[in-house]
Amino acid sequence: MKRLKSEIIGIMLMLGSLFLVSAILSFNSGDEACYGALAWHDIFSNAARDAAENIHNPFGLFGARLSTFFIRSVLGYPVILPVSSMFFWGLSLVRSKSLKPALLFFLYSVLIAINVATMFGLTKAPFGDVMAGAIGRMLAALLSTIIGFTGAWVLLGVIAVVLTFYMGRGMFGPILQAAMALLHGIGKPFSAVKAKLAERGKKKAEEHRLKQEKKERKREVQKPARELHLRESVKPVSSLIPIKDEIVKPELVQQEFSFVELPVVVQLPTVPGEPEMIIHQGIREKEADLDERRLKVQTKDREPYRFPSIDLLEKVPEDDDRIDEHHLAESKRKLLEKLSIYKIEVVRISTTVGPRVTLFEMELAPDVKVSRVKSLENDLAMALAARGIRIIAPIPGKNAVGVEIPNGKPKTVWLRSVLQVEKFKNSTLKLPIVLGKTISNEVFIADLAAMPHLLIAGATGAGKSVCINVIISSLLYACSPDKVKFVLIDPKRVELFQYQHLKNHFLVRFPGIEEQIITDPQKAVYALKSVVKEMEQRYETLEKAGVRNIGDYNRRLPEEALPYIVVVIDELADLMITAGRDVEEPITRIAQLARAVGIHLIVATQRPSVDVITGIIKANFPSRIAFQVASKVDSRTILDGSGAEQLLGNGDMLYQPSDQPKTMRIQGPYVSSGEVEEITSFIGGQHALKNMYVLPAPDMQKGNGLQSSGYQEKDGRDPMFADAARLVVIHQQASVSLLQRRLRLGFSRAGRVMDQLEYSGIVSEADGSRPREVLINNEDSLELLLRNLDE
Repeated sequence: MKRLKSEIIGIMLMLGSLFLVSAILSFNSGDEACYGALAWHDIFSNAARDAAENIHNPFGLFGARLSTFFIRSVLGYPVILPVSSMFFWGLSLVRSKSLKPALLFFLYSVLIAINVATMFGLTKAPFGDVMAGAIGRMLAALLSTIIGFTGAWVLLGVIAVVLTFYMGRGMFGPILQAAMALLHGIGKPFSAVKAKLAERGKKKAEEHRLKQEKKERKREVQKPARELHLRESVKPVSSLIPIKDEIVKPELVQQEFSFVELPVVVQLPTVPGEPEMIIHQGIREKEADLDERRLKVQTKDREPYRFPSIDLLEKVPEDDDRIDEHHLAESKRKLLEKLSIYKIEVVRISTTVGPRVTLFEMELAPDVKVSRVKSLENDLAMALAARGIRIIAPIPGKNAVGVEIPNGKPKTVWLRSVLQVEKFKNSTLKLPIVLGKTISNEVFIADLAAMPHLLIAGATGAGKSVCINVIISSLLYACSPDKVKFVLIDPKRVELFQYQHLKNHFLVRFPGIEEQIITDPQKAVYALKSVVKEMEQRYETLEKAGVRNIGDYNRRLPEEALPYIVVVIDELADLMITAGRDVEEPITRIAQLARAVGIHLIVATQRPSVDVITGIIKANFPSRIAFQVASKVDSRTILDGSGAEQLLGNGDMLYQPSDQPKTMRIQGPYVSSGEVEEITSFIGGQHALKNMYVLPAPDMQKGNGLQSSGYQEKDGRDPMFADAARLVVIHQQASVSLLQRRLRLGFSRAGRVMDQLEYSGIVSEADGSRPREVLINNEDSLELLLRNLDE
């Protein structure tokens, strides 16, 4: 219904624009005398009927009046520009495209029409009145009085150039596309004739090419067998890979290379005795403009929300798709030479060139064991002088062994390039996250809801934090605040702070904690137990509704739909050191039970040891990402297999899907901190949601989640709490060392008591090395406060 309404409004705008432009172009100055004495409300009177007989404008009395109004009282003939821009506005509505280019063109046409009308107002030409209108003449008189005649011309010229330069860059492209689409629809009968002529021309060219090829073969019969073999091994193909002139004569190759969507195969020349090598060119993803989708949506509390524009991300630099054939041939030669030393025969070899590595798929002779190739990993790396190679023996689903070799010139994968694809724009996944590009250059998109939890591990600087930024950015581009909420835990304090701008839209709130991005380990325990409590309450809600999962619940009760909750922990190792069992227990419970209620974990750590990634945690994280690690032991800890120690860093990852037995090598996209800041600032600058999503308080002491392990009363306070409170009030001094000396407490217990005093409002927060301030001045006030706390 909404689509139909937009189309009707668009058609009305287009028809109205055409009518106004035609009426203005049909303006006749003699028509003014015919209806000059008629008022607007007399348009249906007998006098109007008599006046219409003498009007020259083909659109009648109404068209004559409109044309006179726009030309005499507004901007003259330049008013055609903003009026015609209404046509493209309507066309965008009909085609369900983004209104941003049309509105930008409307603004530009209004400003440039005023500018041109003012220019004509400065002239003394006889046609100046109809070209300037009342507004143009008024502005011309004003400018010539203030800055003079010459100054006015210079100012108007500069304004016109600046407007065209700055506003025209992002405007004329989409408008020209819309115009071409319209012309294409009009010219379909002519395009059919043109297609037939083109097909006939192609047939003639093909016949000519075959004749030339026969002649060439006859000439080569007498040449040496090696040269003949080299010539015949080259198949003329139409691909993105240019064939070198010294191997194939120019007439054997088509002059223009066609760009295709599917992989193409190129067979390179070989020398006698070597297996032929075929290059599989990667997939070319179909591009799509994310800004053409519906960007503005209504949230549950009736506040409009606008998705971030793709223009917030940096533009992708021009990429050279050419393949370095010399590097491939040299790598193939070294690889086969080393294998021949160990009597390993290769029947066929093919390559796939990815962003960072090239995969050589080798079909071995029937009598060669796969384990022999696997044991030569270090020898092959030394022969190829490569930073690190990885052997896949065998490749799942293929009768071949894979060897991944780093490219000589690695390519960066940008976040904008992987988001601007048809696959992501039209994705039907619940929580789509872009992980990067595979070796075949295919954009890999996974569904976090199906994973259902993700473990990320790798050495410092390998790309974990960038991967988390990419995952969160993908969800921000794909989901509205009603669909997903985030719980962000950042013990490092500096990795996730830029997401503070999302506090009014995507971040949940915790009872008793002001922070929405948790940095303190004890508060992290409290936050995780709040998520556990939310999970339990959601299960009760699903039980009452009689459904099994959050998807069925949201379909049955769309007005009470529950958002997905994504819990992101950027450094698990620090939490395990400081909190240990208190952290592992809620993480394990969430990982085991939370999938059905729409709560998903993303946990990252830079220390993949068994005391951090325990067996219980690993068993509940079937989907894992491994970045570069230091040793095979670390790789086995993450993936239960080797390979991560041979990665190249900077986003090079091995992804273990939950539904596949083997890992996939993916090059993660890069997104800078500045781009993340742009996205979050754009979202944070919108109207805040009225109803924030608040998690329930867990079954523990409310506040910062602290417990005193064995020294607690039923209300959660330490038995020495009252004595400590009286001590600090009497001395008007608060420090952990004072409690240790006077009350004979251990350091840990004294610290917990001090935190309880802070939570109860008796002492202030810690301020670095400065002493805490005592907020209660006398003992009477303290006794009153203690009585209130006991009630």
